[in-house]
Amino acid sequence: MTSKVSTYLDDGRVFEYEVDGPDKAREHSHAIVTSGYRHTDESLGIMEHYPPHRISKVKISGGVTTSYPDRVRGT
Repeated sequence: MTSKVSTYLDDGRVFEYEVDGPDKAREHSHAIVTSGYRHTDESLGIMEHYPPHRISKVKISGGVTTSYPDRVRGT
């Protein structure tokens, strides 16, 4: 099973890629939030690093479960 990691930047762009399962996706999500996101455009031969303050959200989809489900409420 694969899981998708989606990284949302403050300018509205979303970078997505797939990894092998939810455990690997959690590792990637933690690393992105902690150290930022690195995007490589191989056709141009460049790499861009977006620091953590540029990241609005990291979302994982595909087989993710938790022992601690939460709920949302307003203030």
